[in-house]
Amino acid sequence: MPVDMRLFKDLIQRYEWPKAIAVTGALGSGKTEWVLNLALGLKTTEEKVTIADADIINPYFCIRQVVTALEKKGFTVLTAPGQAKWADMPVVSAEVDWALSSPGKLMIDIGGDAEGALALKQFQKRIIQAGYLLVLVVNAFRPQTCTVEKIELMCRRMEEICGLKVGALISNSHLMNETTVETVTEGYQLVQNAARRMGLPLLYVGTSPELYDDTVRALAGERVPVWPVSRYMLLPWEPGAIWATGIPARHHAGRIFREKGQSPFQNLGRGIPPENF
Repeated sequence: MPVDMRLFKDLIQRYEWPKAIAVTGALGSGKTEWVLNLALGLKTTEEKVTIADADIINPYFCIRQVVTALEKKGFTVLTAPGQAKWADMPVVSAEVDWALSSPGKLMIDIGGDAEGALALKQFQKRIIQAGYLLVLVVNAFRPQTCTVEKIELMCRRMEEICGLKVGALISNSHLMNETTVETVTEGYQLVQNAARRMGLPLLYVGTSPELYDDTVRALAGERVPVWPVSRYMLLPWEPGAIWATGIPARHHAGRIFREKGQSPFQNLGRGIPPENF
């Protein structure tokens, strides 16, 4: 379901954005999709946008997948140089420092654990000087962020390691293709409680474009804007993904989750192939 970019423009203009916007979250939070959605929102305002890929935690779901598509859209994309871009180590392009001194906004995709925070720490002083907002994307249905206390703990750990303060939350609660409006609203309540406890603003509630109208109606009494999160990242086993193996999706997904000791999700939704970005 296509999203009217005028809606993105309206949503992004609800706030004043600093020079650097760093987005982090636990695995499964959807934070990389939020980096892309916020970047597209900023682009509607004629803002020059640079996207830095500092997610060294999960190479299956990172900006590196869609660099070519992003560059065709007019974004500048910064990744680790050469073969290091696929390495599992804290390497971030030194061009981040250049981007902080250049016109426009800088979006930074940060892995949601200690190694991810360390990748950001090398730019701590420059980011503070330039002005920044560190946003935590929360999926209330992930074990790392399923309670108010766990959300607060994740914030504090990130802050201790990277030396920056989390300045806002985004509620992005989902169960992939099993997500309902009730999933979104239930997760919103938990994340809102965490935001209030920590004295942080809750910027947006994320939902799928298909559930957008129903979610807006369900949250009509709330003041938090609802964002229809367009999905651009392909799952590793989906056709067109850079990690695709040729193994049929239903078998590949099951094998991956069994290896991780998890149960595979049923009826996983499809992403938008990079050529349709």
